[in-house]
Amino acid sequence: MGTPGKRTTMMWRLILIAAELLVVAYWVGASIAGRAARHPSGAFLVIGIAGFVAWVFLFLGSPFLVRSQGWLAILGWCIAVLALFFSGTR
Repeated sequence: MGTPGKRTTMMWRLILIAAELLVVAYWVGASIAGRAARHPSGAFLVIGIAGFVAWVFLFLGSPFLVRSQGWLAILGWCIAVLALFFSGTR
């Protein structure tokens, strides 16, 4: 199986990867949708809320995971910062 520490590390790694993919997918989807993304409804609204929660986790939580996850946590924080900077350029 594995030690509890190994499973915890893998869990955080999967959470980071899922959050990064969700934020990037929402960012690309909003860029493609353009004007429709300004007033989301339905599934796009649910994905937008999940994307926001993932963004908050990446922005606030990634710095605490740098020691255990290394470059993956740094990449997550960079994605969150880029999303913040480029969100107002539409």
